[in-house]
Amino acid sequence: MHQKKLEFETKLKAFFDRHDPSKKDLAHRIASQFVNHQDEVFEHLSDLFHKKEGIEVTETAIFSTSFGSGAEPF
Repeated sequence: MHQKKLEFETKLKAFFDRHDPSKKDLAHRIASQFVNHQDEVFEHLSDLFHKKEGIEVTETAIFSTSFGSGAEPF
């Protein structure tokens, strides 16, 4: 599980490097909370970052998602 989390965190850091380097420090927290929901996390983040210009992506927006009832973060 630890290796899976580290790989996810690395992918998140790369994503934030491309889209918003100021959010890169969130990678560890996201990886810890959502290690078993990687596809959903990247879909959610992509939706947030691909919206129209001028929309600020906040930490609240990043973490305000649900992956269905009974979803375990790890």
